[in-house]
Amino acid sequence: MPRKDVYGQLILISALLLILSGNPTAAATYVVSPDYDDKFIQATINRASDGDRIIVKSGNYQENINVTKKISLIGLDTGNGKPVVDAGGYGSAVVISSDEVLFEGFTVTNSGKLWKDAGIKVTSKDNVIRNNNLTGNEYGIVLDNSARNNVMKNFICQNDVGISLYTSERCTIVENDACNNTFGGILLSKANNNTIRNNNASLNRWAGIILGECSDNTVSNNIVRYNENQGIWLLRSSANTIRGNRVRYNYIFGVRLLYSNRNAVTSNTIRNNLDGISLESSSGNILAGNNLSINVYGVYVDNSYNNRIYMNNLINNNNHVHSWNSTNFWNSTEPLSYTYNGVTYRRYVGNYWSAYFGPDPFGYGLGNRPQIVSGKERDYNPLKRTSERYTLRG
Repeated sequence: MPRKDVYGQLILISALLLILSGNPTAAATYVVSPDYDDKFIQATINRASDGDRIIVKSGNYQENINVTKKISLIGLDTGNGKPVVDAGGYGSAVVISSDEVLFEGFTVTNSGKLWKDAGIKVTSKDNVIRNNNLTGNEYGIVLDNSARNNVMKNFICQNDVGISLYTSERCTIVENDACNNTFGGILLSKANNNTIRNNNASLNRWAGIILGECSDNTVSNNIVRYNENQGIWLLRSSANTIRGNRVRYNYIFGVRLLYSNRNAVTSNTIRNNLDGISLESSSGNILAGNNLSINVYGVYVDNSYNNRIYMNNLINNNNHVHSWNSTNFWNSTEPLSYTYNGVTYRRYVGNYWSAYFGPDPFGYGLGNRPQIVSGKERDYNPLKRTSERYTLRG
């Protein structure tokens, strides 16, 4: 090889080495395995820097982990299942106290039994918790005084509580399985402006989804079935949206509002419960566009006032409504524009009752005889067809 080519290659290699040595902020990747010298996750976290990645191979890691740096922790199934973080019955298995952490691909188990001991406990913001299995913990995942966290596609079963949010805001809980927990699937307490979407919260011993002293949350498109008491329970909560959920076969309450005001419960499918929707000491809520069928009570109302209940389908319930010591609006409180049979009208609209046979002499899609609700309460504009036949405008 000509000497000038050798010199050229040496100069190029030297330049590359100079570039690499002069970039101390370049991210590093660490690999943890029971078969390597690096066999402890926490020790590797202590060595890492912000921006680094730690890949953890299959194995059982009996330690408590505290993630204090902006790193990615990725569990890798290398043939023996997801790596297992086992807290040994003491404290939280994983605590994420740094912002902007990615934690995915682990099985996390055997936390302590004290309040807020968890498989994964997050006390920071802008983290992603994804594709983990959490079982045998006091809480599967706890977001504690945190913000803007994304919890998605986790399997969280056989804990006391699946996912809990305490005084946390603007978090997204999406596409998780929170099932077979001894208390609840998803629990929010004093947590505001969060999104709970497309989760399965079923077969829990107390309730599927619980909101306690919460406001401005959206609970949408979840499957909530076979919970032993409540499907979705709002307690002392206001201004939340409960929309598009499938709430079935819960033993007592489908959707329960207790001491809860100014919430919107809309477009849910609620069937085969004792009570489809229960309003207890709750006022100023909107119940609209729900399909309530094959419940013992479609809507159960006790000591509740000024709720607006319209455009719901009440079909084949043993009792469409029970109302005690309550006065509510069983129609829209202002005229609504809707299209029915290709013609647009503007009228007050009520609900569809499967046992209603009043005539519709003007073709508005509304019966001209009131439907008796309970006592002095009436639906003065009952729908002649199910609400899907009416297209609201504006």
